[in-house]
Amino acid sequence: MTPGDPTVAFKHMRAMSTDSTLRGLPEFKARRSTPPTVVNSFAQQLDAQRALTPPRGVQRLSTRPSVTTARRDRTMAAAMPEPSDRALQTGGTRAKAAAGRPAGLALVAPRAEAGPSRAGIVGQARRLLDVPYVWGGDKASGLDCSAYVSRAWGVPRQTTDTLQTVADPVDKKELKAGDAMNLPTWKDPSGHGHVRLFDRWADQARTRMWVYEETAETGKSVHRVIDYDDRYQPMRLRGLD
Repeated sequence: MTPGDPTVAFKHMRAMSTDSTLRGLPEFKARRSTPPTVVNSFAQQLDAQRALTPPRGVQRLSTRPSVTTARRDRTMAAAMPEPSDRALQTGGTRAKAAAGRPAGLALVAPRAEAGPSRAGIVGQARRLLDVPYVWGGDKASGLDCSAYVSRAWGVPRQTTDTLQTVADPVDKKELKAGDAMNLPTWKDPSGHGHVRLFDRWADQARTRMWVYEETAETGKSVHRVIDYDDRYQPMRLRGLD
């Protein structure tokens, strides 16, 4: 045999096939069989979809909370303070009281709203003393008579002709501190009108009185004694006792 003889190469390959280094090759296994997948027909799929769809006009309720609702609940829970021992003790009492109420009625605590007080009105009138008089003025730098009374009463800007929108007339014998003496323009011979705050009587005969007023006569707001004038209508701020 000569080098390069194909017979020698063939014998060499057969020898390698029996070598132990070739015995580690993976063995081929038979293909696994899987059960066939059953696919419903189009008619069957349509019937199944109709069975899951609610009738028209009926909304399907979801028991799964939305992301927005869950986030809101977490925020509200974090903002609520921990109940105190006293709150836990009174909670049982409130629950018993609620059990005796008809369904649908909630226990709402009444909210106390503080109304105007005479001491508060007089105090505000005193703080506004010496403010310069300005016709039509409604600023801290200058007020007229109706703006002065409006600020002392704590109501929106009024005039002598609109004071009845926030006040009611009273009798002379009912005058108390914080009430007003109003002269509307149509009743004033000069056509200007004027209003002042009553403080107290200066004599037992009730012919003279202490008042707070902003007037052009003095050029500023003052506290002084003047004669009672029957042309002026006593008026009381609504809600004032």
